Amino acid sequence: MVTKEEVERVIRETVDEKFVKSVEVDGEGNVRVTLAKDTPNIDDVLIKLHSEIGKLEGVGMITIDRERRREGNEENVQLTEEMILEKLKEVIDPEIGIDVVNLGLIYELKIRPDNTVYIKMTMTTPGCPLTMWILRAVEDKILEIPGVKDAEIELTFDPPWNPDMVSEEYKKKLGLL
Repeated sequence: MVTKEEVERVIRETVDEKFVKSVEVDGEGNVRVTLAKDTPNIDDVLIKLHSEIGKLEGVGMITIDRERRREGNEENVQLTEEMILEKLKEVIDPEIGIDVVNLGLIYELKIRPDNTVYIKMTMTTPGCPLTMWILRAVEDKILEIPGVKDAEIELTFDPPWNPDMVSEEYKKKLGLL
């Protein structure tokens, strides 16, 4: 099982400690790191941290968050799953050219009573080099929606993605039907 000390060592080798707000490691080896929102080159840091932590033995799910402050959110906005899915259609997988919704990467969507949006999603392959970029793009798009308090994105590979998960519309466009 990975230890918090091992994770903290990798973090120190990757990013200046002043940008690390918290590090948590649970009993199952799941790791959650929260970085300051002013972390320089945050996209590069997210990808490198995810990669380096993933090399440690006994690591489960890795979650790397950024601090964020939401201002000017309307409290009385009624959020709907349709509104969120439409916004997520703006996140295009650059390697395939299809959005994450029509690609079938979104497995679950919940709007919590406090207007936090929970997404469980996958990638087309576990080794996708754009995983951190896509996860961040999904989070950013959700946070653009007025009334959203926060976004929680969970990455899973169970069940593994397959081409049958592509929407009917895009199966036709791709000649998969």
